[in-house]
Amino acid sequence: MNQLDSSILEKVNLTLNLSSEKYEQSLNKYQDRLRDLEHQVYTKRLPVIIVYAGWDAAGKGGNIKRLVSGLDPGGMK
Repeated sequence: MNQLDSSILEKVNLTLNLSSEKYEQSLNKYQDRLRDLEHQVYTKRLPVIIVYAGWDAAGKGGNIKRLVSGLDPGGMK
């Protein structure tokens, strides 16, 4: 199989993991950053579209829940 035939998914290292503590720290950090970005986008009235595409049971739903959990629900559809 040459490089053009291989999928990017075959190159993903699935052995990587974070401790629960490190995960929570990172999650909080990036959720705070996302809240800041949401505020900037809102004040500038910029539309934003986030598209998810992936296999069934790939974790899209859980990721979306984590992504929007700290955001203002009035600003989302």
